[in-house]
Amino acid sequence: MTEKYTKEMHEAYRKQQDEKAAKEEQGRNERMEKESAKRAWLADGGREADFEKAWPQLRDQGRRQRVLDADKRARQEMYQSGVSRI
Repeated sequence: MTEKYTKEMHEAYRKQQDEKAAKEEQGRNERMEKESAKRAWLADGGREADFEKAWPQLRDQGRRQRVLDADKRARQEMYQSGVSRI
């Protein structure tokens, strides 16, 4: 390696590594969410094949609910803060 290792090269490398780590973390979180939902489904008497068919819809419903909950929490925090809306 004859070229000098520059700050820009380091920043590009760090960005690449950070993006890779974030993608891996997202994948782990999604797998954990699916496994948790699957355990609940099976514990409630559901079949694994039925769960696999229903999973995309369940995942989307869960995401929608998390967004609604986050909005509700934000509104509640704003209300409790007493900040004027004027």
